Amino acid sequence: MKIHKYRILSFVVIFVLIAIVSSCKKYFDPPLIFEKDEPQMITKDRKLLLISIDGLAGTALKDYVPANMTKLLEHAKYTFESMADANTHDAATWTTILSGKNSSKHGVNGNDFEAVEEDDDDIHDHEGTGVSTGYISLYQRLLESGKILKTLSVTPWEPLDKNLFNLSNENGVVASDDAVKTKAVERLKNGKEDLSFAVVNFRDLNAAGISGGFSMENANYKATLDKIDGYVGEIVSAIEQRKKYSGEDWLIVITSNHGGLGHTYGGATLVERKVPLIFYNKNFTKFQIELPAIVNTLTMKKAGNDIPIMKSDPNAYEIGKSGEFTIISKVKVSAFPTGSNSVLYGKTSHAYSGTKGWHLMVEGSGKRFRYIVGNGTLSYVYAPGQLTIDQWHTVALKIYTENGKRMAVCYMDGLAGAPVDITGKDLTAGSANPFFIGPGPTGKSYGVATAIISNLAFYDIGLSESEIAAYKCKDDILPGETTYSNLKGYWKIDEGEGKELKNTISTSTTTSFLAGVSLEWNVQSRWNCFSAEELKEEGKKKILYQQDIASQIFYWFNIKPADSWGLEGKIFLNEYETEFVGK
Repeated sequence: MKIHKYRILSFVVIFVLIAIVSSCKKYFDPPLIFEKDEPQMITKDRKLLLISIDGLAGTALKDYVPANMTKLLEHAKYTFESMADANTHDAATWTTILSGKNSSKHGVNGNDFEAVEEDDDDIHDHEGTGVSTGYISLYQRLLESGKILKTLSVTPWEPLDKNLFNLSNENGVVASDDAVKTKAVERLKNGKEDLSFAVVNFRDLNAAGISGGFSMENANYKATLDKIDGYVGEIVSAIEQRKKYSGEDWLIVITSNHGGLGHTYGGATLVERKVPLIFYNKNFTKFQIELPAIVNTLTMKKAGNDIPIMKSDPNAYEIGKSGEFTIISKVKVSAFPTGSNSVLYGKTSHAYSGTKGWHLMVEGSGKRFRYIVGNGTLSYVYAPGQLTIDQWHTVALKIYTENGKRMAVCYMDGLAGAPVDITGKDLTAGSANPFFIGPGPTGKSYGVATAIISNLAFYDIGLSESEIAAYKCKDDILPGETTYSNLKGYWKIDEGEGKELKNTISTSTTTSFLAGVSLEWNVQSRWNCFSAEELKEEGKKKILYQQDIASQIFYWFNIKPADSWGLEGKIFLNEYETEFVGK
């Protein structure tokens, strides 16, 4: 009897599914999806090795690159300053690497991989909560792609093996970094020829950093890195000795899960977040990707998600019916409001109806900033022109007295809008309406503008035009400045993590902004006052993130991620395709 070839293929697919379901790997039961590969002129069998040297600080490696890594850099796209997750704990950063999402999305915030509260209806325990969206590992995504990619994972850290390596074709904890190297060398050199993806994890450098500091000034840290660099050399040599190496195209990625601050890590400081990211391929031309000037930033975008000043000082930051004031900040708007306008910060009773107090808005129709001040009747104080999306602007409200009149004017980037007469108006919001940052409390906002707010300052003096203009280039306000004694509140908003925005000005009561929900922290390019030539050079620089690693892996294997995967990383290796595609 003749059996049709498609029926045979069906039997094979069913057999594979049965084998997967009956295996002991936890969490995996996806439907396999078989799609045609998009043409990419791939002439060799693509392979990928990811090596993480946990605790390798990018700032330390920049000071000293050991021999084998130096050799790899000759054919690499690399940076010493890619940005790890803002939560630099071990489990959080590793989950970011292997999920392609940051910790605010995947929900792992410590060292124990406890992502979310258990849910009886969530068989994978990875689906997230109202705050996080949970995570699915890169290994499961590779399985879901329908590609038959054999995988290997080696680590001495049991929680990593149990929680993120559990869907690898071969995993299991080994006793030491030396054992990691031995197993990796043997499997890569003499193991299965169809091995396509391997992850190798070294942990000794992290321990050296904890005991003596994450820098080359710690002799043990440097010696440990040299030892691991030797392991890296042996592993690369093992790949080059594979029987079919001439027909393979290997991408070797070397990174770290976090850096360190002194003897510690886990925070969001830039020195903890800066980690190396090296992409080696024998066809690559050497290129170092430099980091632009950056700053930790807070993105506000949810209506009803206000962050108020502590209730212990509900009367702080009024502009009342007399006196001079300047309220100034740096703002970057990423999208105009979904409605017509959106509040960004203020001390106000309402966005419109009978407004008492003051607040800053993005006006959707006019595409400009405006302050609204009111005593039950509204006065609109407009910026001099339209704002530019995704560009830092310095925005200020100045209240001053001139010729016996009290006036209000809005500045954008040092330029003044039309002054508005507010003489005789009592602009007190009242204790029921504390100072807030964000789109505003429910009932006080309209529309949602996705905006970043930084370096917010409140002075009880009308700053001069030159002082307002100079704020565009300022990175900080320091004691000793002429108007420092008039500074009643200054929030840099660069914490990078947590729910508190600290006031650096000492007051008799607590005047930090405190959030009731998790905040969205990101690294952004810093405002600047570069010359045209400097700006051109700055434009060549790029911020690479830890969550970009997964996107490069899928790209290398010619796998197109589904939108539903929610990956946050961006592909950048495609910018260099002329160097390796078809070779």
